Amino acid sequence: MATVAAEVQAFTARKFEKPAKFLKFCENQGQPLGGMIGDKEIRGTMNVTFETSDPGSLEVLATVCEMGQAEVDRAVQAAQSAHAAWGKTSVEERCQLVMKFVELCERDRDVLLACEIFDGGKVSELAEGDFEQIRACAEYFCQVARKAQMGDGPAMRVGPGLKGFTHREPWGVVAGIIPWNYPIVLNSWFIFPALLAGNCILLKPAEDTPLSSIYMGRLAAEAGFPAGVFNVLPGRGEITGQFIAEHPGVRFISFTGSPGVGQSILRTCDLHGTRMKREMGGNGSAIVLADADPEVVARQIGRYTNQHYGQTCCTIHRVFVDQKIADDFINAQRDFFENLNIGYQADEGTQLGAVVNSTQFARVQQAQKETVARGGQAILPGGVADVADRHGYYLKPALFRTQPGVNCNPWEVFHCYASICPVQSAEQALQLANSSPYGLGASVWTKDVERGIELAKQFRDGTCQVNCHNCVAYGLPYGGQGISGGPGGGVNCEETFYDYTQVKAIYVGDYPA
Repeated sequence: MATVAAEVQAFTARKFEKPAKFLKFCENQGQPLGGMIGDKEIRGTMNVTFETSDPGSLEVLATVCEMGQAEVDRAVQAAQSAHAAWGKTSVEERCQLVMKFVELCERDRDVLLACEIFDGGKVSELAEGDFEQIRACAEYFCQVARKAQMGDGPAMRVGPGLKGFTHREPWGVVAGIIPWNYPIVLNSWFIFPALLAGNCILLKPAEDTPLSSIYMGRLAAEAGFPAGVFNVLPGRGEITGQFIAEHPGVRFISFTGSPGVGQSILRTCDLHGTRMKREMGGNGSAIVLADADPEVVARQIGRYTNQHYGQTCCTIHRVFVDQKIADDFINAQRDFFENLNIGYQADEGTQLGAVVNSTQFARVQQAQKETVARGGQAILPGGVADVADRHGYYLKPALFRTQPGVNCNPWEVFHCYASICPVQSAEQALQLANSSPYGLGASVWTKDVERGIELAKQFRDGTCQVNCHNCVAYGLPYGGQGISGGPGGGVNCEETFYDYTQVKAIYVGDYPA
């Protein structure tokens, strides 16, 4: 069994150099990168720029123009004008343009990988897996769009001389507010269902990782999307994002980010009736039953706790393990964490790189201290990590032991960080797992799969897993419960497509004699 356990490794980097085309894109002929409105690059009227940097070296990659209220107004107007024709475009024409866009992404694969690795701080193994989601997502939603029931539904007789039917249509102008941790993946999860449903889009990337979105905006123009269909608005959330949320011409917003920001945007949207779907993080849990092999499962859970250095929304931060195997599990988990290769994300063999920015750097350290203050027993205390010849936001993994009744990590931490709580029964573990206000992802680990399924169904989470974690499949919803998300179908399923549409009931009576 030890051999099997040793085969489970953390996501790992291969050596990756900046391609010339990426460097040319970032340089942009000595000018700041602008947004995309219509099919033109826009510098912005606020004359405000910001820098986007490599978190592992603090090297400035590019300067970016921040889009303000004037640019949001202009983008909404361009999208509204474009929607008159785009909303009537056939599904096949939309699919053809989407797949042309995918082909251009694949042509420039190394540029988009460089955006993820250098701007986002990802190791190549994870970035390459993320890139594959572009085609997979596009092909899935093309299939959904082809069979979707749009337009008029079947009529029904509702009374003497009175019939009724439904009419389903796109919202028109929709916005995606995308976080910094998975730009390519979350761009795809927004772009394809929104466009294929017949909407025109405003894509607002996080200010920490804008490069993927800006580059995709250029590829969309090259693919031939009509001007105004695909707009990109880089800027800070409190500036550009707020202007988008306040604009009554934006009919629907898809948001991924923190609960505080998401709830603030939701309140703003309510002022003028804009619909909003949201995914607002998690504090993922794992239950390990007594029949599980502690060494194998500890390494599996360690892999997912460290996925993108824990900067994944459904990362496992809370582990509830049967007390019979708790000591062996803790020893194996500590061994996995201690042997992670901390280094620069583009260097061969790196498994734990820098967190995305100085705010996260301080926030994670504070969380590590607060965990101890709340009663967590430090197995690995975390703290700052030194990486030779690199100046970045590097932190050590953190691992804590706790006990039932001690809620030492109530909030999402977003790092390679976990608490382990020995429990007396699966029922006790389930109660503790469900005590969180979050509800995005949870897993059960056991040789008794049927028992695992029975427990998984009782999680208060949108994604419930047995002997796996961080699972995503097109055709199955990925969404949250509690403060983690809602409403609608989350992402990746048929209901997601319909989230980007509105349905009306139309009644028709005979003309009065």
